[in-house]
Amino acid sequence: MTTSSEVSSHVDDVLRAQARDYVSRVLAEMAAPQISDTPVVSAAGDDLALKIFDVLTSRRFCDLGRRKAQVYQDEVAQSLRARIQVDGAFRFFLDVGPGYHASTRPGVVPLSSEVGLSELLLLFQVDAFCREIRGLYAPGARFFFVIDNVCALRTNDVPLDQTEGYVRQFRALIATMAMTDRVELVVESEIVDLGEYDRELAALPVQTPADDIAPAAIDNVARFLGRPCTPAEAAERIERYRRTSEVTNRLLDRFVQGVHMTQRATGATLGFRSFPGGDQRAQVGELALTPAVKGSVRPVLLTTRNIANYDCERVDLSDILPPPLASITVARARTPEP
Repeated sequence: MTTSSEVSSHVDDVLRAQARDYVSRVLAEMAAPQISDTPVVSAAGDDLALKIFDVLTSRRFCDLGRRKAQVYQDEVAQSLRARIQVDGAFRFFLDVGPGYHASTRPGVVPLSSEVGLSELLLLFQVDAFCREIRGLYAPGARFFFVIDNVCALRTNDVPLDQTEGYVRQFRALIATMAMTDRVELVVESEIVDLGEYDRELAALPVQTPADDIAPAAIDNVARFLGRPCTPAEAAERIERYRRTSEVTNRLLDRFVQGVHMTQRATGATLGFRSFPGGDQRAQVGELALTPAVKGSVRPVLLTTRNIANYDCERVDLSDILPPPLASITVARARTPEP
C-alpha cells in the first residue's frame, strides 16, 4: 500500500503510538483469564435463551437495533434452547468470506491472502462475546467460521492453494491466541467434494447475464477479481455467483448445526459485527486504524469506494502482534481541498 508523505512526521508518530496502544489494549483484554465461576443465571431461572439473544443483538455485537433484530428472535432462541437442554455449548456458524481479502485498487493492489487486523479483531469480538456468555451459561459458546473458498474458485477463479494458505495462517493465529476451544474453521474445500460440487453446479440452468449492470456492481466484481473488468464480464461473473452461491449454501447447510450468522444481516441470517463498530463484511477490503475522537483510534474498512479519501501506511508492530501478524495499516482521512 502506498505511503503518503503529506503529513508531518510528528503527527505520524502520534498515530503510530495510538495504533500501538489500541492493539496492546485488545491483546491485553484477550489475554485476561476466562470466567470460571458458577454462572449467575441458570436455565431454571428466567428464559436463558432470550438473555443470550439480548447479548447477541446488543450494540457491541450487532448493528440492527432491538426492533429490527426481533424478526430473528424465535428461530435463534429455539436453537439456543436445544443446546441448553443437552447442557452443550452454544454453536454459532459465522460466514467469514472466501478465504482472501478483495483488492482496494483492482489492477494495482492484488488480492490479499494474508490474515491481519480484521482477523485479529474478529477474534477479539468473539472472545468478548464468549466471555459474556460464560457469565450466564457455564458451557459457554463456540464459533465456527465458514470459509466458502470453492465458491471463490468457481466464481472468480481464485486458486484453492491461495485460499488454503489463508486458512493455514488463520488457524495459526487462532492457536497463538489460545482460542481453539472457542473457534474452529469450516473450510468448504475440506468438507465438500469438488466433483459433487461441479455436478450440482452443472445441473443448474444458466440464465442470460443482465445487460444493465450498475457501476457499483461492476466495482464489486472487480475488487474480488483483483483487476478491472468490463460490464459484460461483470454480468457473467454475477450470474456465476448466483449459481455457485446456491450450490455452496445447499452443501454447507449440511454442516451448519446451530445459529447461522453473517457479517451483515440478511433476510435469513442475523448479523454479527466482525470488528468494533463494523457493519460490513471485512473481506471486501482491508481493515485499518484511523484517528477517532478524544485522541484515540478506531477501525475503518478501506475499500475501493473510500480508499482515495485516506493516506495510508504500514506500521511494524511485530514486537507485540501475535504471529503470523507483523504489521497493521493506519489511515488518515485526507483534508478536502477548498
